[in-house]
Amino acid sequence: MVNILWREGWLKPLSTESLPTEKCSLCKDDFKELEFVTSCEFCDIGILHDDCCRIHIIKDHKESIDQKVKAHEEKRLHSYQ
Repeated sequence: MVNILWREGWLKPLSTESLPTEKCSLCKDDFKELEFVTSCEFCDIGILHDDCCRIHIIKDHKESIDQKVKAHEEKRLHSYQ
């Protein structure tokens, strides 16, 4: 069996003027004109590209993910999941 994680999607338009930085906290690349960004729910690393955040969470928070999966394993899924 394979566990996949359901991540709630949301869309909140931001400008770089409203962010503490104009660069990704992980890869240090500038944010482009239109990009999906997020932050880590396990630490205060800052604003990251969505793809960079996935890499960061899997690399640095594997134990926290395993605990979260275990805590939600027996919960029923919604019809759209």
